[in-house]
Amino acid sequence: MLKQTVLYLVKQLVSRPDVVKVEDAEVEQGKAIKILVDKQDVGKVIGKDGQSIKAIRAIISLFKNEQEPFVTVIIDS
Repeated sequence: MLKQTVLYLVKQLVSRPDVVKVEDAEVEQGKAIKILVDKQDVGKVIGKDGQSIKAIRAIISLFKNEQEPFVTVIIDS
């Protein structure tokens, strides 16, 4: 459900939604959701002053639970 939520949100922001992929990843702090988008869409996902990615991260933080206390979102192209 977490990946599908991120996928839906990101597809609404980009100009090439057919290229968007969302994968699980591991970071030092725990689990991460990796967003893969077209190079031209990276700025759209980040948003002005990082507002879009901050909003996505805030929504993802609602899904935290005892098994996964830390979940972050990273962007790649």
